Amino acid sequence: MQNKNARQQVQDVYSQLKTCRDNLNQAIQSVEKQENKVQIQSTLGAIDNALSTANRTLSNYKE
Repeated sequence: MQNKNARQQVQDVYSQLKTCRDNLNQAIQSVEKQENKVQIQSTLGAIDNALSTANRTLSNYKE
């Protein structure tokens, strides 16, 4: 197994965050209680911020 460099690690995190966002969006579709929906939406906001930050990191990464 090959060790990943820092950029590859950040790419992995970005991919995992996208999966988290997809899963949370699915959860929104099936949630029953409004207070749970609010909590999930809050988490989605945090994930979106993390995705933006990770994307900036990848865009500005210096080799």
